[in-house]
Amino acid sequence: MINCTHCSSSNFVLNGHDKKGVQRYKCNDCKKRFCEKGIFARMRFSSEVIMNALFLRLYPLSTRNVKRILRKLNYIKVSHVSIFNWVLKFAPHLCKFANIFPLNFSKIWHVDEKFIKVKRVNKKRKREFAYLWIVSDDKSNIIATHVSFSRDIVNAKIVFQKAKQRAGFSPELLISDGLQGYKKAVKKILNCRHVVAHFKSRNIIHNKKWYRLSNNRAESINRFYALWLHACKGFKRIDNANLWIEYFTINYNYLMPRGEKEEVKVEWKNVPILIKNKC
Repeated sequence: MINCTHCSSSNFVLNGHDKKGVQRYKCNDCKKRFCEKGIFARMRFSSEVIMNALFLRLYPLSTRNVKRILRKLNYIKVSHVSIFNWVLKFAPHLCKFANIFPLNFSKIWHVDEKFIKVKRVNKKRKREFAYLWIVSDDKSNIIATHVSFSRDIVNAKIVFQKAKQRAGFSPELLISDGLQGYKKAVKKILNCRHVVAHFKSRNIIHNKKWYRLSNNRAESINRFYALWLHACKGFKRIDNANLWIEYFTINYNYLMPRGEKEEVKVEWKNVPILIKNKC
């Protein structure tokens, strides 16, 4: 079934053909045109080659290593710049994959932040670091991410708002490392019980249940991003950093085996994908 490549609407009409005779359509909702080839129209390489490059880049491989693998296994000569541009173009479409197959997040959340390399030019000096905010649940599912240059209450509110919108609810418990910006952000956005527990576990009673909580689970997720960021060697822009982090999160939540999960075969843009069923 054909849908609009811009807004996924099925309300469209025929709108002529292009020079190669490919049928064109016009969406009545977003008023944009698209063709039956979808997002892969006017691409030099086939959709299979592009999707293979995208999924190889989901692993801790540089774009140059992905280029070498494609040339060695599929005898396809493509530059690492093209692979980088493919990620920038098709990663937002792949991130919509999370909305099609939502996860069942728990009501106990963890939040933590880590340093990543992002170039920032100031008048006085050139800074090469930013903060990666990660909100996850106690099942090691990543709910939301956010990259910013400041480690303050404003960005804490942003990542909490993203997590609340993605999950569709507020948690009952939030475990953090004690950053001062979390206190007001939790009270303003999530309105739940805030527990400060870093490496050392803390025993609490919540809803007549006994919990032993620490933020070690969030620290282990940070090691996952460290492998990918080592291959990236940093980012040049803050918007690209947010896009790539969302791109890596798709692999962590849906493609990486973590425990014994049932595998489900689905199709995305007519390409078969094997995902882990966590529902």
